[in-house]
Amino acid sequence: MGQVISVIERPVTAKGLRKEAFPNEKRVRKYIFDEEYASLGLLSSLVPFSHRQATLLYPGCGSDILFPLFYLDRLFPQVENVHYIFIDIQPCLGLIKTILDDVGVSFKEKKNSIDFYWKGKLIQVDFIRQDVFSALPTLPEFDIYFERAFRIMKDSCAQYEPFIISKLKKNGVLISDSGFSQFPLERLPVDQRLGAYGEMIIGKKK
Repeated sequence: MGQVISVIERPVTAKGLRKEAFPNEKRVRKYIFDEEYASLGLLSSLVPFSHRQATLLYPGCGSDILFPLFYLDRLFPQVENVHYIFIDIQPCLGLIKTILDDVGVSFKEKKNSIDFYWKGKLIQVDFIRQDVFSALPTLPEFDIYFERAFRIMKDSCAQYEPFIISKLKKNGVLISDSGFSQFPLERLPVDQRLGAYGEMIIGKKK
C-alpha cells in the first residue's frame, strides 16, 4: 500500500516564540512522502542565494507550510527573517498551526497571522483567504515566488505569469514546478525529479 499523509485540524494553543526550539525531524517526516523527501537532496548541488531578508509569495498554498521551509533551508542559508504571504481560498491556517505544533514548533498569533522560528530563522506568515487572481493587484512586490501544483489553476489566466514576473523584485528568485519557460531568468541547473511535471524551474530575475 502506498504512503498516505493525513492532517486533521485540532485546537492548538499559541505558546509564543522560542528561537532555540528546533523541529522534531522524525515528526516532520510524517508530513512528506519518502520520494519527495529524498528528492530534496538534489538541491544540495545548487549554489545558494545570499538573501538575508525576504518576502515570499505562495499561491494555492493549502496547508503546505513545510515545503517552503525545506527550500529555505537549502537555498537561502543566510536568511534571517522571511515574511510569507500565503494565499488560498480554503481556511488552512488552522491546519498549518496543527502541523507546526505537531513537529514541535511554537508560535505566536494575531488574527490571520502567525510568527515562529524555524531553525533560528524568524518566519512571519500572513494567511490571505482569497482567490489569488483577485488578490494579486493589491499585493506588494516580493523577493521569492514559490509554487507547487498550481498549474491547472493558473492556466485559466493568460496574464498570471507575466504579472508574477512584474511583481518579483530584481534579483528575486522564482521557484516553480511548472511554467515560466518564456521569461529571461538566470536559471539554475535544476534536476527535474524535483517537480511532478518535468518543468521544474529555479531562476533569478535579472
